[in-house]
Amino acid sequence: MRAPEGFTLFELIVVMAIVGITAWLAYPKFLAPFNDIKLHAAARRVAADLRYAQNQSIGARAVHGVLFEPGAGRYTVYSPTTATPVTDPANRARPLRVDFLATGEFKGVAITSAAFGTSRGVSFDYFGVPCDTAGVELAATGRVLLSYQGGADTIDVTPGTGKVIVR
Repeated sequence: MRAPEGFTLFELIVVMAIVGITAWLAYPKFLAPFNDIKLHAAARRVAADLRYAQNQSIGARAVHGVLFEPGAGRYTVYSPTTATPVTDPANRARPLRVDFLATGEFKGVAITSAAFGTSRGVSFDYFGVPCDTAGVELAATGRVLLSYQGGADTIDVTPGTGKVIVR
């Protein structure tokens, strides 16, 4: 007569413990690519809004700009002054203001710094030339730094041309 074949309870517990420990060790490495995707998507959104403000300046022949508030984790696209946000083209019922600290697709992404000459914002004249919020043309590259879960992305605005580059 043969003994019944199968696993003992002890063997099943040992296997489950090994699988659990392996999953626990692999979890941070599994999330890393998703963190990078979120950060890069936020950087592309900032770049798109900078380009939108520049294109609106040229098309409407009116100053448009983007004011960054690193401490509050948000930025606002405005025209013609920082006190007057533009309407969000995706939702006409609200202003074009992106808040990284609130709930949403970019929650947790931080605006580490924003430097455009002497200000935290950039405006574009009728020809799309970048200026600081006081209207002085940028002499050096304007830069926005975003961070999330140990990673960082940089968005540069080139003086003279206003070319927006995500690094």
